[in-house]
Amino acid sequence: MEPRLFEPFTSGRRGGVGLGLALAREIAVAHGGMARYLRKASGTCFELEIPWLAS
Repeated sequence: MEPRLFEPFTSGRRGGVGLGLALAREIAVAHGGMARYLRKASGTCFELEIPWLAS
């Protein structure tokens, strides 16, 4: 399941639609950022990075 986490319509939850992580990644990429899964001993962690430009 891990390699497919960000694929649309892929869900590990019963009744899940599988769009949340796919949409989060698409939004981040559209803004020049990224979304990634980080394996942690304490549990699941997702990181969303969007560049910030000071004006």
